Amino acid sequence: MKHHRKPILALVLAALMLVSFAAPALAAPHGVTVITAVAGTEAQSFSFLASGDPQLGAGNLESDRAGWLGSLASATQAWTDLAFLVTAGDQVNTNKNEAQLEAFFAPVAEIGLPLAPTPGNHDPDILEGLGVPNMDRGGNYWYTYGDALFLHLNSNYTVGSFTRAFCFLWGAARANRDASWRIAAYHHTFYSTSSRAVTPGLDILIQRMVYAALFGLFSVDLALTGHDHVYTRTKPMRFLRPAESGTIYLTMNSGSGSKYYDETDKEFNYVAASMQVRVPTLTKIDVTRELLTLTTVRTDTMAVLDEFIIRGLGTVVALGNASLDNSYL
Repeated sequence: MKHHRKPILALVLAALMLVSFAAPALAAPHGVTVITAVAGTEAQSFSFLASGDPQLGAGNLESDRAGWLGSLASATQAWTDLAFLVTAGDQVNTNKNEAQLEAFFAPVAEIGLPLAPTPGNHDPDILEGLGVPNMDRGGNYWYTYGDALFLHLNSNYTVGSFTRAFCFLWGAARANRDASWRIAAYHHTFYSTSSRAVTPGLDILIQRMVYAALFGLFSVDLALTGHDHVYTRTKPMRFLRPAESGTIYLTMNSGSGSKYYDETDKEFNYVAASMQVRVPTLTKIDVTRELLTLTTVRTDTMAVLDEFIIRGLGTVVALGNASLDNSYL
C-alpha cells in the first residue's frame, strides 16, 4: 500500500510551491486543542472521529450547540479510543461570528479531542489564529498520524487555487512518501445525492474534474467531505468513473442537526450508499496499516447506519450495510 508514484510535471511546478510550515499548535482560541504536525508517531493503529457540517447558527444557535455537544458526547462515551476530530467545513454558519464560533469550539474543548477543521463556504477564515501545521497560503494544510497522511484542502475557489492544490499535494506527498494511507478532507462535495446534486453549479463541475484528477494522480485513498447535508458514499472512483479500485468519497451529514437537505430520487452511477435520516450523524474511522474501517452512526441512539472497509487503494468490503434495507428509519 505504499505510494511511490512520482507525479508528472512535479519538477516543472516545484517552483510554484508556496508552503509555509507553521509551528505545531498546542492550544487555540476558545480553549480547543489543535492537531499537531506529527502526532501519534508510534501508533500502529488508531481511530479518529469525522463530522460533516456542524454549521452552528444555521438553525437556532442554542439548540445547534446542544445538538453538537450531544453528538460529540455520545460518540466519545461509546468510543473511548478516539485520537482526534476532523470536521469537513462549515463549522459555523456566519464567518467570524464570535457567538457561533464559541458554540462550535466549546463542545470540542469539553470533550478534549484535538481538532482538525477545514474551511467551508460559510467559514472561509476558520483556520485564522489556530496555528494549524504545514499550512500554505491557500489555506491547505497537512499532518501525519501513525502511518497516515492527512490532507486538508481549502475548496473555496480563488484565482490560482487549483495550482496551489497541486503544489500542496505534491509537496505533502513528497515529504511523506512512505505513508500507507492518504486521507483528504475538504468541504465542497462533488459526489452527492442531495437535491443540489441534480443541477450542480459550474464550480462543482470544475472541482469534480480537477480534484478527481489530482486525487488519482496522488493516490488519495479516502476523501471526507460535507456541504450537501446528505450522507453519500461512493464506489471506488478513478477520475470520473466507478472502478474496481480508486478513491472513496464520503459526503457526511450534519454533526449537529442544524441543517439538512432533501435526498433526490435521481440515480447516480457513483453511489454505493446514501441516506437522509434527519438526525445528527458522525463517522468513526479505524486505521491500521492494512485497513480503514468506517462506521457511521446516528448519534441519538448510536445505531450503525453504514459500515465498510477499505483495503489499500479503494478496494471496498461492505459490512451489513443498514442503509441498503432501510432498517435505519
